[in-house]
Amino acid sequence: MKRFLIAGLVLVTGGAVLADEGMWTFDNFPRATVKQKYGVDINDAWLNRVQRSITRLEGGCTGSFASPDGLMLTNHHCAMACVSELSSASDNLVENGFNANARAGERKCPGGLVSVLVGIEDITAQVNAATAGLADAKANEVRKQTLSRLESACSASKNKGGASACESVTMYQGGQYFLYKYKRYDDVRLVFAPEQAIAAF
Repeated sequence: MKRFLIAGLVLVTGGAVLADEGMWTFDNFPRATVKQKYGVDINDAWLNRVQRSITRLEGGCTGSFASPDGLMLTNHHCAMACVSELSSASDNLVENGFNANARAGERKCPGGLVSVLVGIEDITAQVNAATAGLADAKANEVRKQTLSRLESACSASKNKGGASACESVTMYQGGQYFLYKYKRYDDVRLVFAPEQAIAAF
């Protein structure tokens, strides 16, 4: 199993950054608009590569892969639980920082879990069919049951395209429903974290 490493780094830049308007999911990217406005063709291969370069730390943060070997960058506070748990009275990694120097020096984060989104399945039709014609209270109950059933069936399936877990996701205030398919990794190791004083500066 490929290892995933945490480096608690924060990049600080001095220049202003301008963003274009909008936010889209990977399955609904405005290719035509980008092509017309910027002359750039965004294809499935590029979108899939970007999607798989983003990680979700199950503690609530995100990160990005920085090497083909699984080195991942995230914010210092996102790695703090790992840094704290690996610290001791004689080796305070929070106060003094940490640098593995070599693979042998990496330290496994207790309970560390990283997810990578590898697939998205639209299940709106199944949810709408299950709740059609029902009163609001009953529709809400059936919707929850349907989402749970579809999520469980997906997670139990042997044919998930490399995924190891599935989660139901409600979008646009119930306008659409999806199964997000994740590959999950539990070998998460600390590679580098600066001292908390400099990370918080």
